[in-house]
Amino acid sequence: MSVPDWGTTYAMNLHQLGIRQWLTIAICLGIGAVVLYVLIRGYLKRDKNFDVTSVSKKEPAAPQLTPSSSAHRARFASAIRSWIPLLKENSRDTTKWEEMLLKSDMGPKLSLEIVQELEKTDQTPSVFLKSKLESLLMGADSAGAPWKQNKPWVLFVVGVNGVGKTTTLVKLVNYLISQHRLSVGVVGADTFRKAAVEQLQRGVEQVGGSFFTLQGSEGSEGADPAAVVFDGLKRFQTMDAILVDTSGRLQNKKNLMEELKKMKRVAEKAQPGSPNDVWLIIDATLGQNAVDQGRAFHEAIGLTGLVLTKLDGLSRGGTVFQLYQELRTPIHFLGVGEAVSDLEPFKTHSFVEELFDPEAVNS
Repeated sequence: MSVPDWGTTYAMNLHQLGIRQWLTIAICLGIGAVVLYVLIRGYLKRDKNFDVTSVSKKEPAAPQLTPSSSAHRARFASAIRSWIPLLKENSRDTTKWEEMLLKSDMGPKLSLEIVQELEKTDQTPSVFLKSKLESLLMGADSAGAPWKQNKPWVLFVVGVNGVGKTTTLVKLVNYLISQHRLSVGVVGADTFRKAAVEQLQRGVEQVGGSFFTLQGSEGSEGADPAAVVFDGLKRFQTMDAILVDTSGRLQNKKNLMEELKKMKRVAEKAQPGSPNDVWLIIDATLGQNAVDQGRAFHEAIGLTGLVLTKLDGLSRGGTVFQLYQELRTPIHFLGVGEAVSDLEPFKTHSFVEELFDPEAVNS
């Protein structure tokens, strides 16, 4: 008895199959492939370290702003971490409290005021300080949405290099587009740093904004900032909002402040009434230097608001209170991280409550 040739037999059987049988096989194979795909996808989703969406998306969508997380509360709370021993002791030692407040960048004037009031009150230090800090920021909350008052709403963004001006601008664009559905144009008038202009352009366009700067033989570097402002406002006059990135060089140079004043005059010619607002981007960890910067910009160009950055690394929170006491301009936003969505509208009560959040402090 000869051994059957299985290969030949199998081939003959396939040859004898009709169209209906072939169709049945194809359907079964298709169903099997779908089931296998669903099983693999479900398995990968269970792996927290594997992002399934990153495989299929070539360009991520602009991130959406999220509510304040416990991580942010922990960062804010670090501003009073050094106060914890005194608070636990219900200490009224004015010498210790003044020293601790000074180390927290409250400044001599505010520290003395707080200590003198603490000495007179019957409240516990914790209750008194929470109430006092909130009163120091009374009126700091932004009243409404300024971008609704004009179209286009023209905002000058000022601040020295290194405070997070570029990243904050991108966050603002993302916020206005994702949360308020506005069309936003950004004018890159800080033309003394070519790399910074290019970085800003990439960030703005990535979150859906439009960007303009003057281009010459050497690119944008060295272009007249005032000319950039004029042409940019004309280019974006049909937009809902126009954000102007102004010069970010040191604030103690008189000629640079004069340049800001010139840019403001030119903006008025290009778009009557503009700029509608001038916001200072400032590093909240700089202490007295931040206050000095704020004062200089306010005297030169007239600030209408503040955006405080680097609150994710805040260890001396008194700067926030000093700044507002000095400038009396609304605090519009807090920068609490590096992600484009890490920008939170400022609310006095929430800010102070988070400083004293026991879960955040102990995390």
